[in-house]
Amino acid sequence: MRQGSGKFRFHKNKNEFFLTLEGVFSSFYLVLTQTAIFTAVAIYFGLNEVWLGLAASFPMAFQIFQLFAPAVIEKFPSKKILLAFFNSGRFLWVVLLPFLFIEQRNPKLFIVIFALSQIFAAFAGNIWVSMISDMIPEERRGKYLGLRNFFVSLSTLLVFYLFSVINDNVKIPFNFLLIITATLLGSFLSLLTLLPLEERRAAKTGTINDLKLVLADKNFMKLSKAYFAWNFVVLLAAPFFPYHQLHNLKLPMTYISYASITASVLSMIFYTIWGRLSDEFGHKSVLIAGLSIVSITPAIWILMNERDWILALALDAVLSGVGWAAVNLAFITLPMETASANSPMYFAVFSALGGLGGMIGSLIGGPLARFFNSFDFYIGDFHIYGLQIFFIIESVLRYSVIPLFAKISSRKYVSLPTLFTNVLSVLSGRHVVRIQEGNRSDVIIGRKRISRWW
Repeated sequence: MRQGSGKFRFHKNKNEFFLTLEGVFSSFYLVLTQTAIFTAVAIYFGLNEVWLGLAASFPMAFQIFQLFAPAVIEKFPSKKILLAFFNSGRFLWVVLLPFLFIEQRNPKLFIVIFALSQIFAAFAGNIWVSMISDMIPEERRGKYLGLRNFFVSLSTLLVFYLFSVINDNVKIPFNFLLIITATLLGSFLSLLTLLPLEERRAAKTGTINDLKLVLADKNFMKLSKAYFAWNFVVLLAAPFFPYHQLHNLKLPMTYISYASITASVLSMIFYTIWGRLSDEFGHKSVLIAGLSIVSITPAIWILMNERDWILALALDAVLSGVGWAAVNLAFITLPMETASANSPMYFAVFSALGGLGGMIGSLIGGPLARFFNSFDFYIGDFHIYGLQIFFIIESVLRYSVIPLFAKISSRKYVSLPTLFTNVLSVLSGRHVVRIQEGNRSDVIIGRKRISRWW
């Protein structure tokens, strides 16, 4: 059914519609494991800064298992059944439910269950990307993923607000019982959405040969190494932003959810904008723009104290909503563009190196955060926690990684001023501004200027 016909409104066909629906129901698990809700549950199970840093390393560390996913995909006839199997790892959280009511809760149990679920998630991630590559034409991926992320962001903000209200208004541990149970229900519904998908498998190739091909692809390996560095830097501090809010400032979860809702609304708007600009001007252009924005946000947390936290929350929400929409989108589309062949091994290597960087960053970040959090001082009447100094260092480190991405060759690339001009054009209701002859040197393929081709 075509767009606008009514049956699959906004989507071109059934596959697009149900892949989006899968993302919407998966947002329950996303909120439980990747927001301040996770931090609240982890603290309830007794995790300190070091334990929290270790737990935060798992989603990245276990990306190394994606190297084995292509071999599994190649031998199994149905990718959607494989995805359903590995997404079922989310149900391991049911093991934690009885332990919510035990007074002496063991953080090691929480760590083990979360670790196992993330191993399953690592395999699921590679299979999902492979399905997107099979089902969505290259020229539409930016627009479709922007559309899908719009709906996922909408569901994420609603679920996060719901979970925040439950967290703040339902007695412990019944609040966590309701949150985890709702997540399990959402995970079950996400499995059902995979059933109607019509699979379109790409030609099989040798897994070992694919690995050799990827490792010999210098441009793709530049991207993968840059991704390693970026995740290393981001995961140094990422787990400790909500930790600072909940542990140091004792902010209600509902207040944090307001900022998250603001960021999600902006992400919904900008996923569609970045998606259009990504197809038009290049995925690398959108990535550099997004990285430049989200590298500012950690420095803003110098304001995250008892006096100025409202201002800090507002600024962080706006910049995060705009910037991470670009980054999240481009980290899916750019590897697909940069890869020399349609093989799951490309994304497996990309994710594995990124995961390795994130794991190392998380393991180092935990002790660093514990060290910095031991400081607490005033400059005049301005209260500064040690973690806030850590966040400023994080901001500098993020900016230091961006040049690595700038060195990657891509089919299309425009400068940041050109890209932001087009963002403003879209926001003002005008069409995307196409590059004119006078500034065609802004458009680069690989490392060379080209004549205007549209």
